[in-house]
Parts: sequence; C-alpha cells; structure tokens
Amino acid sequence: MIYILTTCLVLVFLLFFTSYLLYRGVFYYPQKKHVDPYQIPDDMLYAPYKNAMLHLLHEMEQTPYEEVSIRSQDGLSLCGRLYLFRLDAPLMLFFHGYHGTFLWDGLGSFRFCRKNHINLLVVDERSHGKSADQIITFGIRECKDVKCWADYAVKRFPEKSLILSGVSMGSASVMMASVLSLPSSVKALICDCGYTAPAEIIKETIRAFYLPVSFCYALLHFGARIFGHFNLSESTALSAVKQTKLPILFIHGDHDSIVPPKMCDELYDACASRKKKLIITGSQHAVNAMADFDSYEREIMNFLKESGIKI
Repeated sequence: MIYILTTCLVLVFLLFFTSYLLYRGVFYYPQKKHVDPYQIPDDMLYAPYKNAMLHLLHEMEQTPYEEVSIRSQDGLSLCGRLYLFRLDAPLMLFFHGYHGTFLWDGLGSFRFCRKNHINLLVVDERSHGKSADQIITFGIRECKDVKCWADYAVKRFPEKSLILSGVSMGSASVMMASVLSLPSSVKALICDCGYTAPAEIIKETIRAFYLPVSFCYALLHFGARIFGHFNLSESTALSAVKQTKLPILFIHGDHDSIVPPKMCDELYDACASRKKKLIITGSQHAVNAMADFDSYEREIMNFLKESGIKI
C-alpha cells in the first residue's frame, strides 16, 4: 500500500514538475530572453529581407517619435511609440507577435503609414520590450491591453478614426479585442497572419516538434491555469470574428510554416462583418509586407477607403 501511494505521489510530482517546465518554456519571457532587434536572424523567415529590414529599422529609429505609456486593466505599465505624420490623418495602432518586437513586425506598418501620412502607434506587448510583466498569454490578456490602448487613443485624439492592426499574436489579440466594447472611433481591423485560437496555435507548434499533442497540451493548459492564472480557452479569435461588426482585412502568406494558411481561411469564412482577404504568394510568417509591399499597400488602402476612413 505504501509502495502504491509513494508511486502515485511521485507520478503526481513528475506531472506537476513537467507542467511547470513546459509553462516556463512557452509562457515565461523574462527580459534576459528578449531579442536584440538589430540582430535579425539568418533563418528562412528573415534572411531574404534582412538588409531591407535593417534599413527600415534604422529609418524607424531616426524618425521623430514620442514615447507613451498607459496602465493595463491589471495594473501593468505598457509602453509604445507614437509617430505623428499628419495631424488630421487617422491613427493606426500596431501590435506585434509572440517573442517579437515592433522593430521587426511593425516595419511594414511603419513604411505604409509614413508613405501614406497615416499616424502610427506601435506597442510593446506586455512582457516584451519596455512593457511590464514576464508572462505571455497568446492573446488572453493581450486583447484587453488592445482595448486599453484604443481607449487611450480616443481620449488623446477624439476626432481621429482608429485602425487596429497586428501581426501573428498581435493579430489574434486585435481580433479577440473586437468584441470588447471598443470605442466607436475604431473603424477597421488589419489582421496579418493571425491564428484562430491560443489552443490551436499551441497544438500546431507541439505537432511541429513531433510530440504527443493531447498530452503536452493538457500539461500546458494545466500549467497556465495553476502557475500563470489564466485560461487558454477563455477567448479565441475565431469566436470573436463570428460576432464582430468591424470590417476586417485578413492577410496571410501562402508559405507560412508557423500559422498555417488554413487558419486564415477559417477566420475569413467565419467572419460575420465586411471582410477582405489578401494572400501573399511565396511569403513566410510575419514578413508579408516585406515579401510584396505593393500588394500589401494597395489592398490596405482600398480596404480603408471602403471602410469609410478618410486618408
């Protein structure tokens, strides 16, 4: 009897310990792990565009901006940069991806907004850049931060039309925020390579490592609840787009190996509001603006005009 009890306790301990290790590996993102934006990796995502990205990154750093900050609903300091290109123009709010930075993911938005004289607020998501916290929740808490930034923008610029834009996790967060009683001045969403749900993208990643999906996800879900105090099933982009009334432009690369293009199709098909879809041929994850800026710019401009936003 003692042997059985001891064995059970050891197994329970191992499950808790494994769950904690997985939780730390996936959701925990301390400052020491943050990327150096000037060290663009030579991998399949960025290598073809590295020189162009470095050039744009330098321009983004040299262009005058204002550092801004707000408080999240749970009391965190969230930081961003505000670029004012024309005072009477709309304002785009941009949200980057998981383990990302607006100095990579936001280069396309910066180039687009500067060229077309649209004001831009690029945000350090919680646990990234200068923003506080160390836990990433794949959009569960980040979507509430999107609402906080929109509330800040409308208080500061009550006459401006607001555009919410994001890449990858930022895109999913924007979609999830679209059902959170956003200010009426939010007129459109631009969602680049977003995923359908936190659970689905995590399962997709587990699958890519040839690990047992159900078992690993169960441990991660448990770890998120016990150690991170959040529920991965609380909200999804897919359920949000079924309810939103805001027009959405979905953008995706047909060679995306991180967020499968089928997720874009699922989101587009489920979307209940006015919608458009742009598929960038040959493009990998989160580099659509770099892969085909002309198509990217043209479709966004058309979409914004169709959404009644005066440029």
